[in-house]
Amino acid sequence: MALSYQFSGQDNKTSAVMRLREHQSGNERGFSLVEIIVTVAILAVITSVAIKYFGGTLGASRSVVAEDVMTAINNGLKKHSQVNYAFNLPADDESGDDEIAIVRSLQWRDPYNLVPGAPFIPGNWNPVDSSDIEAYRLRWNGELFHVLEPGTTGSGIKVEFDASDYSLNYTFPDDFVPVGA
Repeated sequence: MALSYQFSGQDNKTSAVMRLREHQSGNERGFSLVEIIVTVAILAVITSVAIKYFGGTLGASRSVVAEDVMTAINNGLKKHSQVNYAFNLPADDESGDDEIAIVRSLQWRDPYNLVPGAPFIPGNWNPVDSSDIEAYRLRWNGELFHVLEPGTTGSGIKVEFDASDYSLNYTFPDDFVPVGA
C-alpha cells in the first residue's frame, strides 16, 4: 500500500521536493539511525584531524609575519645607512623606546634636506612598545632588529596581526630630531 500526498494540485510524481515518504513493501526510503550516527562519527574524526593540522598553521603564520615585519625594518635600516648614517644606538632591554625612536627616524622625511629613498619604511605604521611575553615583539640589538617569540622576556615593538597598528601617517613635531643625527 502506497501513501502519497498531493499539495496544491501538483502531481506527486513530478514534485520530489514536495513528496513526503512513500511506503513500499520492503523498499523504504531515507536514512536509518545507524547510518546517520556513522556519518556523524566520520565527520567528527575528519574535523578533529583538520583542527589539529590547521591549528599549528596559525602559530607558524604569525611567526612568518613577525619575520616579514622585522625584515622590512632591517631593509629600511640598510637603505638608511647607505644614504645617511648607521644607527649607533645601544640596545635597551628594559624599554621599547629605542625601537620606537628608530622606527620614527626611518619614517621621517626632512622637508629641508630631501634624501633619496626617505622615508625608509611606511609612515602609516604606528607601532607600540610592549613587554607582553604572550606577544611577538621586535627588539633592537644595537645593530638590527630581531624577533622575540612568545614566552621570551623583554620589551620591543609589538607585532599586530590584525593591522590595528596601521592608520594615518604619523605627524612629526616641528622640532623632531632623528636618532643619531
